[in-house]
This record gives sequence, structure tokens and C-alpha cells, in this order.
Amino acid sequence: MDRRLIQTAVVGSPDSDEPAICPEDPQELDLFRLENKDTTWWCGVNLPGGCGRQLMTRRCDDKICHFAHYRSAGDEHGIQCGRLARGKDSADHLFMKADLAAWLKSQDIAVTFDFPEPRGSAIVSDLADGRRLLVHLDRTQPVNWDDDQVTEFLLGTGVLIPTSRLAARGYVHRIRYESERDGHRPLIIGTQRPDRTDWNDLRTLILTPQGFAPAAHPETTQTEQPATDAPVPPQDTAERRSIVTVTRSDTAAASAARNHEAAQAAIRNLNWAGPERLRDTLATIEELLTHDQSFEDHRHLTEALSAGRRRLTLQTRRRAEVMIQLRRAEPGTLSRQLLEEAQQLTSDPGAPEEDRALVAELTVQYRAEAEQRLAAARQQRILAEHQQQEALQQQRAELRRHQEQVRAELEAAQQRKGAAPALPRRRETQKATAEYAELAKPLLGALKKAGREGETRTWGSLADRTGIKRLRQLGRLAKIEVLVVAESGTPADRPLWSVVLAAAGDQDALAIHRVVCERLGRSLPDADEALRTRLDEERTILQHGW
Repeated sequence: MDRRLIQTAVVGSPDSDEPAICPEDPQELDLFRLENKDTTWWCGVNLPGGCGRQLMTRRCDDKICHFAHYRSAGDEHGIQCGRLARGKDSADHLFMKADLAAWLKSQDIAVTFDFPEPRGSAIVSDLADGRRLLVHLDRTQPVNWDDDQVTEFLLGTGVLIPTSRLAARGYVHRIRYESERDGHRPLIIGTQRPDRTDWNDLRTLILTPQGFAPAAHPETTQTEQPATDAPVPPQDTAERRSIVTVTRSDTAAASAARNHEAAQAAIRNLNWAGPERLRDTLATIEELLTHDQSFEDHRHLTEALSAGRRRLTLQTRRRAEVMIQLRRAEPGTLSRQLLEEAQQLTSDPGAPEEDRALVAELTVQYRAEAEQRLAAARQQRILAEHQQQEALQQQRAELRRHQEQVRAELEAAQQRKGAAPALPRRRETQKATAEYAELAKPLLGALKKAGREGETRTWGSLADRTGIKRLRQLGRLAKIEVLVVAESGTPADRPLWSVVLAAAGDQDALAIHRVVCERLGRSLPDADEALRTRLDEERTILQHGW
């Protein structure tokens, strides 16, 4: 993965602290754009080194999709941005702040947040009751353990605590994100002691007057230890770290905290669900809405349910349109693209069984028709090849007779003048023929690779992929000669590999393909539209073998 690409942004304004991650997959980005069509993205000042300029999403097929800066008017090279960290984890401090805020809000605990300089190094959480939680993330800066205003320290990944300090305190809290699963990265809290570290998902914990505690057993804090564990902090430290009592969250709030992860996972699953999973994901969200949820989670689930139902309506409408097109299609006019879309849409469990049966029947019919057309075309090509070979043999014999006659006349003329006979010079022709043969082998290899992967190529892209710049410089006649040499060994009952060039689409590519086929004794439809259909069918054979 190229970490120079910007994968994170903030939403709405340069000073926003609401983070976003750009989907890496092109199809996921298309849905992301559709669902956020009225949203603006920014290289926010709360991101480390963020320049405050607006960002766009950039769709890529050869690398991951990412955010990119808009260029200013009259600026040809773009203003340099100071962001050094641009990967998925470059906004972790903002995601942590959002997760901590939602977690505390579900317990009715008021809090304000601050991001000290440099941005991304720490998160300061000041609770309404006077407690302060400090999340220290910068592993290059030491922790100020003597800060009396801090009630509890939470250390990020790689932030060290001296062994003597840990022994004196007895414990310290850790905080980090786990690896992504089901579209969600759980935020986990650890309690590090001299002999071990115990980790818990944040959503399974609540904040009590004594500290972090399991939601199922709020009377037990994470810092309580058995008698055999490391020493507890000295008495004076405990007094200095006394916590003001706050109201404990009720049962509904604790349940909402536990349900947060499931709600977030369901929303992400909905964003990525295809027709085959959309209904199940909507059912999961409907079920979650019957459970205790925080206000924010309930709002997000309701919005996601509405958006998902709209998607389901559009999906059902599109399936009906596609099925009408399939039923009206004349035999021999079905397209592979329409059938593939129909197969995807009828993977919806709610699709009528008769639609699925029709799609399956038409798929078999399409393959049979394609095979019949190709078999007929193979027979025509074989017959045309025999006829062409006979005509070529006659032409070559006639050419040899003519050359011998000219040679004899030249020799006779030279003998009359007393000079040695002069033979025609063929060096230039021999040089060109050798060059075509040299280019043909790597060209054919690149064409075969593209054909098996179902892709098309241009002469320029072939030059880039093979590293042979000469391919980009060939004239039209030279291209024809190279392709004739390259395809001379292709069996007559198989499509030419050079269809991946002809299928690229421009008129010149079709014209070259016609000449190459004529030279090789292969017949083609006269109409360009019929030829394009033929090229699609032959590309299917090259890729799938049917």
C-alpha cells in the first residue's frame, strides 16, 4: 500500500474533528460518494500537519482509492501539504475522541475534549465532575507523570512507562484499536500491571467513581488486584488521585454501550452489502432498533435503515426493468453484460423464483448460441483459409515467374554491356522482416495475458507493459505486419489474440483488425456493429473458454 496517498480527512470544515476514511475499493467508493453526495472533505487542522484545504475523492483502478487536494486557481504544481502521516491510522486520535465521546454520552457523563500540540500526540478529556483523562499517543515524547491535574493516564501503542514507575503505581491503562473485523475496529482498554496486561473492549466497560469497570459488574474495577499481584499504589498516591463521585449509568445506558459495536458493524455491513445480503442486513438493523441504544446510535441506525430501504426499492425497480429487457430480447441479441447484471440482481433472496429460472435458462441459451456462432465462424474461416492459401500459392508462382523473367532480362542486358549481372537488393526488406519477427513474440505474450484476464489493450499500453517503446512508434502498415507474424501460429478454430486490440474501440483499430484477418484468411462481418459483437464473443472465449 502506498502510504503517500491520503486516506483520512475530516468532514464539513477545516476545523472539524469528525474523521472519515476513504474506501480503497472503486465500487465501495462509488457507494460512498452516493451516500455522501452533499458532504465536503477537508485536510483538517486537527490532523497532524493538516493544511486546512478542501479534499476530493479520487477513484483508481491501479491503486487504492484515496483523498486528494483540490488545486488552487492559477496553481499548476499545487501547494505542498505538511501532512506526514496519511494512512488509515493518521486520524486515530479523532476516532478515539469520537468513540470516547459516544461511550461517555451513553452513560450521561458530560465531557469536553482538547487536542494539545502537536496535533495527534494526545487527547485531553475533562469530565464535568472535575476528573481529567489524558490519552498519550506520541511515543517520541515522555509522559508527564507529575501532572496533578490528570486523574487517569491512558497510554497509546509504543508509549513506554519505566519499570520503577509501573511498580510504584501498580498499574497503568493502555488504549489502542484492534484489527478491523466486520468493517469495524474495536477500541480496547488495557490495564497493564508488572506481570500482565488485561484487555477489554471499551463497549463492555463503564466509568465508575473508582475508575473503569465491567458493565456487567460495575462494583469491580479494572485496577482491583488479587493479593498475589504486584503492589498497589502507595496511600498518598491514592489520595492524590481521588475521584469525585458521579451518578452511575443506569441499566439501559450500560446496555446501550454494549450494543454500540453491533450497531456500528451493522451500519458498515449495510454500506458494503450487495443484493444477496441487503435484506439480511436490513433485518439486523431492524432488530437492533428494538434493543437499548444511545441517542446517537439510534439516530444513525434509523438513517441507515431509511437509506437501505431506498436502495432495496431502487434495486427491485432495476431488477424489474432488466427482466423486461430479457423477456423482450430476440433470440441471438442477448448481451453478456445484461445477463451478468440480471444474475447479480436475482441473487436477492426476495427475487421471484420465476426470474431466477428465466435468468438461468437464458444464460444456458446464450452460451449455446455463442458456441453455435463461433462453430459456424470457425468453419467459414477454415474454408476461407483453404481458398486463400490456394490463391496465395497461385500468386506466388506467378510472382516467381515474373521475377525470373526480369532477372533473365537484366542478366542479358548486363552481358551485352560486358558487366557482371546485378541482383536486386533486398537488404531493407530483410531488415524490416527481422524487426517484425523480433517484436512479434513479446507482443503475442502481452496479448495472451490481456485476453486471459478479460482486458483490452492499446498500442501505447502494450508499449508500457512490455517496455518496448518501438511498439508506440509503429505505423499502420508496420502494425499489420507485426500482428500477421504474431498470429501466424494461432489455430484457425481459435480467435486471434489481437482481438483485445481491436476491442479497444477506435475505428483505426477495427480497420487494422480487418486487414490482419484478411491477410490470415479469416472472414469478418461487414457491419462494424456486428464486428463489435463478434469481438465481445471472441474475448469471452479467450477469457473463459466458452
